[in-house]
Amino acid sequence: GSGTDLWSVIISPSIWALHFLVCYVSAAIYCQKLGRDAPLSDIRLLVIAVTALALAGIFWSSIRLWRVHDRSLTDDDFEYEHNTPEERHRFLSHVALMLCVLSAVAVIYVTIPMLYLESCR
Repeated sequence: GSGTDLWSVIISPSIWALHFLVCYVSAAIYCQKLGRDAPLSDIRLLVIAVTALALAGIFWSSIRLWRVHDRSLTDDDFEYEHNTPEERHRFLSHVALMLCVLSAVAVIYVTIPMLYLESCR
């Protein structure tokens, strides 16, 4: 595309939300079916795979936004004084890049308990 639109801004938080739901719902169903003493080794592989996919999606979105951000920087400033299409795209790409970073941290934060817990208990 030629710039940043609303979909580019919300894609990373959406990936995080989907990751959150897949991880916690699958772990809850797994633990409910196999009991409280079930080992988490089987579901851990699923969570790691979903985490890798989510981080890859966020990384792809970040690269795409960085290209828009880099293309629209003309004088390396972050002042948004005029209401021009270039400044709007630059501002939206900056916001979306920060959301990518936040979403990547949130994905990792969701995955951490699965790496340390041994059973459903």
